Amino acid sequence: MSLDVDRMVGAIRKAQDLLGGSPELAEALLPTLNVSYFLLDGHGQNFDDYLAAFKDISLPFLGAFSSREELDNWLETHSDPPPSGTLRIAGECYTLGYSRASGQALLLRLPSVEELWRPGGEAGRERLWRALDEAHSVLSSSPEDLEGLHSAALALHFIREAGCERDFARFLAHLDEPLSPLCSFATREEAESWLRKHPRPPHGASVLVGGEVLTVGYQRERDQRLLVRFPKDEE
Repeated sequence: MSLDVDRMVGAIRKAQDLLGGSPELAEALLPTLNVSYFLLDGHGQNFDDYLAAFKDISLPFLGAFSSREELDNWLETHSDPPPSGTLRIAGECYTLGYSRASGQALLLRLPSVEELWRPGGEAGRERLWRALDEAHSVLSSSPEDLEGLHSAALALHFIREAGCERDFARFLAHLDEPLSPLCSFATREEAESWLRKHPRPPHGASVLVGGEVLTVGYQRERDQRLLVRFPKDEE
């Protein structure tokens, strides 16, 4: 499973066109239109698992736990390599991700189908809820578009569960500006040490190393990790 940006964006743009007679609803969909680009900044692999679990695509089942404390105890002996999959805590379904910066385990609660159009968050989201419902209606004849819309709506739940709502709000407010580096390190050695120890490095995120911006590369299948310097436009 992988993040299909083109399908997500295509579905939202089509819904906006079909809702052209309701400019307010089309405008309300803008956060959903941009959510896929936000996820590419180091959230991609956590979201891939989240999306796969929601769509009931085969992921390892890690077990059922009565509490977070019980899960933490289990992780102490099951963290090399770090597990990926679904689990249950007190009846709720989760996927297990890892914090982009700290590498600590990150529990991501999966919404039910009924919750999908209710991304929650601060007051005023009612416009977005209504816009998502209307988008679902106008795209209902196209299974491919609906799949893209479902992924975009699920991404809003993921952002809330991952504790990234403020980061996402800043991203929306500064779309024309580059994203801030995730971490800062004085030396390349410090950055490499962080990269080696991270259970699941945040592929696509940038880090600041001695004043230079580098991009994190991570291939989970081969456990390949690297820091890449991309040339600037003037170079």
